[in-house]
Amino acid sequence: MGRLAQWRRIVRAHPTLAGALLATVLFVVSLLVLTRDVPWLGRAVVVLLLWFGVAAALGVEVRRRRAYGRPHDVAAHHLTPVRTPVPAEPAPSLNRLDALMEGLGAGQSVRWTVGGQPRPLPDGVDVAAYRIIQESLTNAHEHAPGGAVAVRLRYDPEGVTIEVRDDGPPRPEVVGMRERAESVGGVFSAGPRPGGGWLVRAELPAPEEEAG
Repeated sequence: MGRLAQWRRIVRAHPTLAGALLATVLFVVSLLVLTRDVPWLGRAVVVLLLWFGVAAALGVEVRRRRAYGRPHDVAAHHLTPVRTPVPAEPAPSLNRLDALMEGLGAGQSVRWTVGGQPRPLPDGVDVAAYRIIQESLTNAHEHAPGGAVAVRLRYDPEGVTIEVRDDGPPRPEVVGMRERAESVGGVFSAGPRPGGGWLVRAELPAPEEEAG
């Protein structure tokens, strides 16, 4: 009984098909040594225990597969980290002007109008127009907090024109807005307007036949 208990401990310590077979072989060898003086008993013990050991080993393998699936699934179970997809942030676009006005217009009186016939623009122009409006609103909030801001976007056959007016004082020009306009072949200006306040103006080319 002591050797049988030892065999069971070895099988539990090696819960794989190979481990269970190894334990069975070791157990059979030890019994053959004990029954070497009775050959027929030794052969009977070998046959019986080999059958019992193989059946037990197969049972170990079946339980392992039920627990983990196929062998490569076991590695995946232990090594593959769980990743939660991160939603991608929407790309800047004039289609998102509503959300931009709501976000940056908090605490500021922002009025905006769209003239002409809106249409899809080339990606570079679309992003540049959105960013110029965004940076103009941020600039107005900084230099004219609580003041009135007017945004006008006008589509025409040659492109789009952006105008952002506020009641704030003169200020340094934001170089980034000029660079955005010029990167798509546009024209940019910013400065005091007659009667007070500040005006940002950008003309971005986007001929209708090239749009979209």
